[in-house]
Amino acid sequence: MDVLTIIIVLILFILAMIFVFSTALLTPYIGKKNLVSVILLGLVVGLVGGTFLLSPIVNDLPDFTRTLVEESVDGTDNIGLELSTNGNLTEILHNISSINGVESVNYEGITFKITSEFETPNDRERFKEAITSSNENITDLIEVDNETFLVKIAENGEPQGVLDSIYSTFSHNTYIHLKYTSMQANATVKASNVTKIMDELKKSDVVILNVTGPTEDMVNTINKYLPNEVNVILLSGLLGVVVAIAGFFVDSIFTFTSNFRRKRRNKPTDRERIKRKVVPGTERRTAPGRNRRKPNPNSIDIFDDSFDESPKQNIGSNRRFRQVTNEDNLKESGKSKDKKSGGRFSKMFNRSSSKKSSEEKIVKEKASDKKVKAKNKRKVPRVRPKRKE
Repeated sequence: MDVLTIIIVLILFILAMIFVFSTALLTPYIGKKNLVSVILLGLVVGLVGGTFLLSPIVNDLPDFTRTLVEESVDGTDNIGLELSTNGNLTEILHNISSINGVESVNYEGITFKITSEFETPNDRERFKEAITSSNENITDLIEVDNETFLVKIAENGEPQGVLDSIYSTFSHNTYIHLKYTSMQANATVKASNVTKIMDELKKSDVVILNVTGPTEDMVNTINKYLPNEVNVILLSGLLGVVVAIAGFFVDSIFTFTSNFRRKRRNKPTDRERIKRKVVPGTERRTAPGRNRRKPNPNSIDIFDDSFDESPKQNIGSNRRFRQVTNEDNLKESGKSKDKKSGGRFSKMFNRSSSKKSSEEKIVKEKASDKKVKAKNKRKVPRVRPKRKE
């Protein structure tokens, strides 16, 4: 699956989730009692989308991650190969070396297996001597087990000539039959071309045994954390349910958030909560209809550190403010002495004078009341009697 197809499939899945969300938004019209039906709709759409849209993407994730890793990792990887002995081994190795990205191809030898064991140890030794002397490129014959042997080939030796020599030895110099032959090789390739080289090798008579190196290690590590198809289907169904519930309660969520923001916006700041002390006469008079009081720019904040650091402790910029001098202190001390100079008799005299003044006030008030009553009294007009004619 290419990148364009993956993008189209993801867009289709997103559209399916939008359909579920928009259906859940119709709760003011279909009624909130249909919550169960909305949840079931989200579950069904999520499961179907996960099965037919997301599962194919999950199957292609290992190849996709391998491509990304190959582009980001530098170095070389080793590919273990098993070559078919039915063809020309020398030609097969030459074709592998000519693939773009293959740095070198190394091989150890040819492995063969016999049908049965030798009857005597002497027969076994004669067989080994016959194999090693059959071709000059054979350096050694290693016995893996009783029926399996490895023929080592010299460096830059011709593998196909060695294989022909083995066949000739079995046909003329022994009574034991050959069961099968195989040859293994190791190709060192660039890490950025591992996938392309593997595709080319599959076209030849080659079986890939294993791949080792930094690229393969990183790919295996990433594949451990990739979800399988069942988990993806279940997660997509759960996502559909969550989207349905979100669409069902989206109105309540927006209302709650808007109220919360409004409360936060109307909440007074720390600066507004600080009480300010204003020098008399410098405050600004506001309109009678306004309850909010605006601070005067000529005032000073008593909670500010600059108020404590002021040497004269003068508040604000009041023009009528005058600093206290020594003359003012002397005047105040003189007044206080005059007040304290009066003795016991002066207090008695003050009491008697205060009594007399109070009696005089009472007399004056009574006289004023009489005058007011006299003015308010209705006067009877004088009427002259008529003369008799």
